[in-house]
Amino acid sequence: MSEKRGVHAPYNFVPFHSKNNSGTNICSGKSRVERVLIRYGNAEDLPRHDSIDPVLKTGEIHVTMTAETPVFVSDGNEHFFRGPNGQLMLPGSTIRGMARENMQILGFGLIQPEEDLENYQIYFREMAAARESAANPLKQYYQGALGIETGKDTAGKSFSVPKDVKTGYLRQAGKSLYIQPTKDSYLRVPRSNPALTAAGLSEGEAKTVPVAYIAEGGRVKELRRSADPVPGMEQGVLLYTGKAVGNKPNARYLFPAADETAAPVRISEVDWFSYAEDFEVRRNVLGKEKARFWALPDEGEEKPVFYIQRNGHTYFGMSLFLRIGYSHTLSEGLPGPQTERCIGSTPLDYIHAVLGFAEDKGSYRSRVSFGDFAAQGDPRESAPVRTILGQPKPSWYTGYVVNGEHYNADEFYLRGFKLYWLKDAKAPPVPEGKERVGSALRPLPAGTVFRGVIRYKNLHEDELGLLLWALRLEEGCYQSIGMGKPYGFGRMKLTIDSLREYDMKALYKPDGLCNGPIAVNDEQVDQYIQKYDAWVSEQLRVKKPKKAPSIRSLDAIQDFFFMHRPLRCGLDTSYMDLSEYKNLTAVLPDVKTVREKAEKSDNLAAQAPEDPYEALRRKFGRL
Repeated sequence: MSEKRGVHAPYNFVPFHSKNNSGTNICSGKSRVERVLIRYGNAEDLPRHDSIDPVLKTGEIHVTMTAETPVFVSDGNEHFFRGPNGQLMLPGSTIRGMARENMQILGFGLIQPEEDLENYQIYFREMAAARESAANPLKQYYQGALGIETGKDTAGKSFSVPKDVKTGYLRQAGKSLYIQPTKDSYLRVPRSNPALTAAGLSEGEAKTVPVAYIAEGGRVKELRRSADPVPGMEQGVLLYTGKAVGNKPNARYLFPAADETAAPVRISEVDWFSYAEDFEVRRNVLGKEKARFWALPDEGEEKPVFYIQRNGHTYFGMSLFLRIGYSHTLSEGLPGPQTERCIGSTPLDYIHAVLGFAEDKGSYRSRVSFGDFAAQGDPRESAPVRTILGQPKPSWYTGYVVNGEHYNADEFYLRGFKLYWLKDAKAPPVPEGKERVGSALRPLPAGTVFRGVIRYKNLHEDELGLLLWALRLEEGCYQSIGMGKPYGFGRMKLTIDSLREYDMKALYKPDGLCNGPIAVNDEQVDQYIQKYDAWVSEQLRVKKPKKAPSIRSLDAIQDFFFMHRPLRCGLDTSYMDLSEYKNLTAVLPDVKTVREKAEKSDNLAAQAPEDPYEALRRKFGRL
């Protein structure tokens, strides 16, 4: 076997908390069950919104966020977000999203399909994997699904034919999507066929053309552009899919007319959604014109498609070697069934109990509100930085799945919560010829200061402690917000300027209505965080010999804080180029492996003997 190639990415994953491995990334077997903390036994136990409970905590958290690297939060038009008054600011929704992500990890929260994770099949096409590569089993699966057979033509050139692929016309009618099968199978029309030249169809980008044709012995003998019937000729549609890899034109495919007497092939909501998600991932790469060609048909429109039916799913596309779905959906990679993570239909973990939820059978309003954080002074947008912004690609199972398993495996587990490494900001320029997929960032410079207020109502002390911890984090840690995180943008230092609590007894005295909230010192903030830590440690029965129990001892929590510190080891955190993805035999190293390596390096550096001249340099300056 060849030497394993290095795998790297600008992100990694904090593992889901699991009972059998304390949150490490290595797991096997169905025994892995997510460690979830349910804060309330039922919905009736949740604090009410129509009154302020004097026993619980209500108040304000005044916060400053300082940009350590340039930061960019878009207004949707490639400029920095502005509030209604025109002032540059971080919107409250951005602050809420940041806090929620941190609370979900630190709070052992639920991972719910459709809310935290899109539940769909990832599509793939695998034709050229090397025998020793991780993708070879997928190649075998793909070939079997399409019934691919290989042979040689009269010139001795090898070719492949997907015997199980059928043809039809994809149609949308209202909320229904279906395929109407063709009368006969498709006909391949090689580029050298003289009928193409005679009909003026030898060149062109991806398109469909209604034609009349005459075929004999599986070969097209005559073609004519025509949407209307032509005596003595069959009606059909010529499909041309443009240019393949290497800028070489593909063959055309002739679709016979639809067989309106055949039973239509209905597309399920799952398959409809999965195709749409796969298309969205590829939309920017395709460009506007090609994206319109490959998109689903509009109401009353139809498009010729190839399709197969397998394992209860219908896969379709406008390529003969079409993309198909893995055997399992993304949510099947969560540790433990969803039914074990909810009480009835109401999620009552910390996240949903504090920040609210909306379910079919009920809802609960958030007890925390996040205001906009206004930029201080008069900061100005920097000159536009054009780069390619990567999108989450769970299709890269080598990075997203534990041990590099793919989504066809009977037992596969998603790695966990995706976070980006913190590093210096440097965006690579848009490669020549890729201008259409580039995006412009107009960040505010490093050093920009934002201030805002977060208000909370009727929180228990442990709930307030979790919120404060998710905001302040640990010493030396930073938050990460906005666009460009893969390239180091948006590293923010968050400081809690003051925690101000309302004293309900004093507030409702005759002279109390004029009293404002009472400021609480930093020591009290630490105490709230410690109360949360102690309460959760007791619930989870976390043990630490000779020390007070703390969830800080869990690998997943250590990984979380490690990824919120600026990277200090020589780890490659760039995106891999296309050549590096080919025939990978290694997997993305987990955070624990990177963390322990960095800790070992730090320990060795601390133990190294001091340079005998260093003390003199410190005392007298450079010698």
